[in-house]
Amino acid sequence: GWEQEFFVIPAADYKARPDLVNCGRTLIGVLPTRNQQADLNYFGPIPVRVEKLLKTVHIEMMKVGCPMAVRHNEVAPGQHEMSPIFCVSNASADSNVLF
Repeated sequence: GWEQEFFVIPAADYKARPDLVNCGRTLIGVLPTRNQQADLNYFGPIPVRVEKLLKTVHIEMMKVGCPMAVRHNEVAPGQHEMSPIFCVSNASADSNVLF
């Protein structure tokens, strides 16, 4: 099924970034360091605060009939993924839009 990937950052950090507040995405910043060992984040443990958030989202999605298949880290620091369970195309589309 489709994968929903997103970044989780503290609210104070978000509010301090006019690009995120006004555009909903990063417009300023720096390039990642060379030879970044991205697999360390991908296979690492989910931070406790983020795990709590993902579990809450998982529970809320179940309440509206959208079971989630996975939740885990992604390659970039602070990047995570959740995926609704794959099913027939129209139901999958609905679940991903709802999420």
